[in-house]
Amino acid sequence: MSAISTHQITVTDMMCNGCEDTIQDEIRHEPGVRRVSANHIEETVEVEGTADMDIDALVQKINDLGFTATRD
Repeated sequence: MSAISTHQITVTDMMCNGCEDTIQDEIRHEPGVRRVSANHIEETVEVEGTADMDIDALVQKINDLGFTATRD
């Protein structure tokens, strides 16, 4: 069984629940992602996944959606 790790991504321009939903819907289908939780008030996206999850690719995916994401 692969080890599960949790990463936090800062997204400073999420404005509403719709923004959270957009990010969660796109990220949850990426390889290795087990759980994703976006919070526009805290400006964070918490992603839990296996070792094959590429956190840098997830940050880029969020940026490609039109948000400003940085890895913590």
